[in-house]
Amino acid sequence: MNRFKISYQENNKIKSVELSKEEFEKNELPKNIISIKKSGKSFLQKRSKIKDKDIKNCLYELSLMLNSDILINEALDILIKKEKKQELKSFLIDLKKSFSSSSNLSKSLKKYKINPLIKSLFEITQKSGNSSSNIEFLSNIISENYEIKKEFLKTMLYPIILTITFFLSLFAIFKFVVPSFESILKNSNAELSIATKVLFLCKDFFENYTLLFLISLILLYTFFLTLYKKELRFKIKIDKLLVRHLFLLSHLYRLKSLYIFFVVFEILLKNRFEFLDSLKQAKILLKNQYLLDRITQIEYLLKNGKSVKFAFESSNLFDDVTLSLINTGEVTNSLPKVVYEIKNIYKKRFDDSLKIFSTLIEPLFFIIIMALVLWIVFAIFVPLWGLNDMLKV
Repeated sequence: MNRFKISYQENNKIKSVELSKEEFEKNELPKNIISIKKSGKSFLQKRSKIKDKDIKNCLYELSLMLNSDILINEALDILIKKEKKQELKSFLIDLKKSFSSSSNLSKSLKKYKINPLIKSLFEITQKSGNSSSNIEFLSNIISENYEIKKEFLKTMLYPIILTITFFLSLFAIFKFVVPSFESILKNSNAELSIATKVLFLCKDFFENYTLLFLISLILLYTFFLTLYKKELRFKIKIDKLLVRHLFLLSHLYRLKSLYIFFVVFEILLKNRFEFLDSLKQAKILLKNQYLLDRITQIEYLLKNGKSVKFAFESSNLFDDVTLSLINTGEVTNSLPKVVYEIKNIYKKRFDDSLKIFSTLIEPLFFIIIMALVLWIVFAIFVPLWGLNDMLKV
């Protein structure tokens, strides 16, 4: 049975208590917890996965309590007491400890497997000060990001089901149908069309090389993933491909990334951070190396005394509307207001693009699968019709 050792501070002394899994989930935990470990085994040995949905719900409740003038530590204590999931409870305890002592949040959350975007947002919230007022913004961003992911998966659900169904049908055709027709057609000495020859080649490949093909794909994926993580130049090329050159997806990805960036940028400016400092903190969110390099270039140019418009224009990331707004904000000394407007523009563009994507993706998948089905039908039945005509003669 799993047991948990809890270290905590009481009357200026470090104490510890050991609880079973059931006691840990049901009992009220002591205050001022320092650490929680499995007996003889630290949580650090295996990272606990925290779902986006769980964090979203916790932050929503935390935001409501903070808006009711409950102190952040007290609000976190309430969430910790009522939480039943041990991983999430431990996460909230570490979160409280980091906010209370202003300790390194990134180090505290290292033991948890969470969305990198959420981890970055927590770090920015802690660094920006006035954590209580920023929790609401943090909750809204995470909720919005969660809804975006859910909407995207919902959009892709039908094409994915359609694709899986097609490949299962293809498996059945190659396994049971094509071999029967292949023997008939080859024994008849009938002239085979290119479509039929390609179909028989695909069937032979499927029978003899499927396992080798799958192993090769896994090895290739592992190789490219390792190269992506280790080689910076390769990472930049792949990230640029993702931002610039993927049909439909690049536009969506770029809009979403820049929208989240400007949301956090605006929050930092509201907290009276300097424009350059806000830019530096907000770029932590960008995991795409190509985007990160573009924003870092903007930061470098601003540090060297270049105008805001020139710096943003040099990045080749923003269109004329965005650059015009930035120029207006710089001239009128109203950049925080302009950043707010740019954020709204990117939000609207992303929503519109997601709707267009959802409208196009299903017919596109349907056309591709219909073309493959027609190829198989013609490859099998056209030679059979020709064979039938020969028999009539």
